[in-house]
Amino acid sequence: VPVRDIEGCTTDKKIGIRVADNGSGINKTAMKHIFDKFYRASTGNIHKFKGLGLGLYYVKKIAEAHGGDVTVSSKPGKGSIFTVTLPNNS
Repeated sequence: VPVRDIEGCTTDKKIGIRVADNGSGINKTAMKHIFDKFYRASTGNIHKFKGLGLGLYYVKKIAEAHGGDVTVSSKPGKGSIFTVTLPNNS
């Protein structure tokens, strides 16, 4: 899925990275599971995109290992926005 926008910001306490895409969006049912290991949202009986369902799982685990988190907002048909927040230890 093509990336539409990448932004970064910092405060005294946090570092944020925001990635927006032009994908098909994520429905509410799938949203509950997108960070689960091996989870792949599907349409009916097929998967439109290749993958193992590990990418977002690893992003979340790495962010958490560094004391951060990952959130997502999405609208079906409009794309998704993923935000990684990490502590600013500088």
